[in-house]
Amino acid sequence: MPVPGYGAPPLAKFFLMVRGLELFCMVFIIGFTANFVSEINSQNAIPPQEVVGTLSITSLAALYCLVSIAFFWAQANLGLFIMTAIDFLILIAFIVVSVVVGKPLSVLNCMAVDNASAAQNAASATAMAQSIDSSLPFGHKLTLYYWAGNTRVNCYETKAIWGFSISLA
Repeated sequence: MPVPGYGAPPLAKFFLMVRGLELFCMVFIIGFTANFVSEINSQNAIPPQEVVGTLSITSLAALYCLVSIAFFWAQANLGLFIMTAIDFLILIAFIVVSVVVGKPLSVLNCMAVDNASAAQNAASATAMAQSIDSSLPFGHKLTLYYWAGNTRVNCYETKAIWGFSISLA
């Protein structure tokens, strides 16, 4: 089935290419955030709301991205107007994600964080989380800054999430 032209075939092909790149970035964000949430849950802690929000927004945006390709192929002009409105709302959502995730991460220097083996990273992350968690009142959660800054792997992972969110905004 040929790519619909809408009077400008190069732009139509460029649109599909950009949608593919968006899906590529979203798959990375979903993978990184799911891994981050898994690490936090393995230590019996509550993940930061920034990470959960990023995961949910990116999952919904990826689903919409797949559906929008079908809208584009349907050659319905009304579908393009609807896609424009939803694209604008998703743009606003990714701008908010970039700002909220970027606040604590902008001051974090990953090179200053200790570089250790995976076993040492897990042990230090668990010890740090347990010591901080025991000193906090009941129901209080650790922030993204604490989780991202306890190991170099976590630091780079959260910076990658932030970078991919900026690229989608």
